[in-house]
Amino acid sequence: MPATFRGRLTASMTALSIGVLALASTLVYAGIRWALVRNLDEALLALARTEIASAFDEPGGLVHVHDEAPLDVGLGNGVAYEKASEILNAQREVVARTGNLFSGAPLELDETLLASALAGEAGFGNAERDDVRYRAIYHPFDDADGARYAMVVAISRRPLELTLEVVAAVLLAALALAGGLAAVVSSRVARRLTRPLDRIARTARDIGESSLGTRIPEVSHDAELHALVGLLNDMLSRLDAAFETQRRFVADASHELRSPLANLRGTVEVALRHPRSADEYRETLAVALAEIERLSRLVHSLLTLTRAGAGRLAIDRRSVDLADVAARAVEAYTARAAARGVRLRLEAGAPATVQGDADRLREVVDNLLDNAVRVAPAGSTVRLAVEHADGRCAVEVVDAGPGLTEDEQTLVFEPFARGSAAGGDGAGLGLAIARAIAEAHGGRIAVRSTPGAGATFRFELPADGGWGAAPAQ
Repeated sequence: MPATFRGRLTASMTALSIGVLALASTLVYAGIRWALVRNLDEALLALARTEIASAFDEPGGLVHVHDEAPLDVGLGNGVAYEKASEILNAQREVVARTGNLFSGAPLELDETLLASALAGEAGFGNAERDDVRYRAIYHPFDDADGARYAMVVAISRRPLELTLEVVAAVLLAALALAGGLAAVVSSRVARRLTRPLDRIARTARDIGESSLGTRIPEVSHDAELHALVGLLNDMLSRLDAAFETQRRFVADASHELRSPLANLRGTVEVALRHPRSADEYRETLAVALAEIERLSRLVHSLLTLTRAGAGRLAIDRRSVDLADVAARAVEAYTARAAARGVRLRLEAGAPATVQGDADRLREVVDNLLDNAVRVAPAGSTVRLAVEHADGRCAVEVVDAGPGLTEDEQTLVFEPFARGSAAGGDGAGLGLAIARAIAEAHGGRIAVRSTPGAGATFRFELPADGGWGAAPAQ
């Protein structure tokens, strides 16, 4: 497992952790800020109501503000706010103010909120004086004659901002510390998560063509990794079987090619040792031609199996009656069977129509029939039956030969199978080709046999419009 993946995993987990912590810190900061501002606004509202309640208690009914109380308003926890108040009439003239506003710059008010207050609507906002920001309430009230006034009570925001700065600093420090801890924990978690993958990668890296029997050990009790190891081991088992089949196929093919090539070479070498007559050369060429034909058949069979294995076996699909295919095969093999003292019997009733390649299907029946004739004892009968039932068509070839053992039945359709039912082309490829063609048509082929009691080979295909469509080629 490349270290970059572990690094990316660590970075991702750390970033996620820091992101969550940052979001939580932001929410905490926002909550504290909201609570402090709300607390400040409640204090402003209480101060404004107090100011309004005592605005006309001066002798002579003059409008005034509270200036006797301390200018610092205590809100608990040692936090003190400087208060500034002033009253404005409907013409926006200041008619009363606290003593701390008599000198220095005036209080710069929010004109929109002031207009709203004079119109009878209270509101919270901001004000400024000498670059100092204030939190202010703009509250309307009327005198006994109905004249409208606006009470403005402002408290410096500096203590609030200092408190928020301290909270932000604490949260940032906590976030930095938690981020470092998250990086350490993420690194350890990532290492734990990737350690089993490292072991899988090392084992897979050590497995080569010569060691496909090696399996990946269990690396974790986690269900997901256990399933992954199982899938990889299943894949290795299939690869091992495929390579073993390939090695055996190449070895058997080489052996089969060696014999005709050796015969051909020997025949030509003998013919070249000294001059011969035309008849002798003709006999030599006839022998050579027979070996060449044998080689051609073998190469054709190997090519057919290779194409079938790659899913590229050409199939020209048309409506084909298996009964006609079987009848032509029996007609072609009658003389050869008679020469061996074997009788052929065809049992075919109603048409058995399938979608397939007539030449390829004939090749399947020929291989089965040739195989049966080869193993059938003299005086016996080879029965070839064509059936059509339950959405399928089948051809059964039954012989009275020596039969097959269970091991031979397992391997009889493998290339270069050697047993009492060897392939029809003499190289052990006939039944393998028959299976490949059957599967390419979406069908199947199987054998039933008991040693000493003959064998039954059954070739089945979907009937035309029957129990399943054959795969496209």
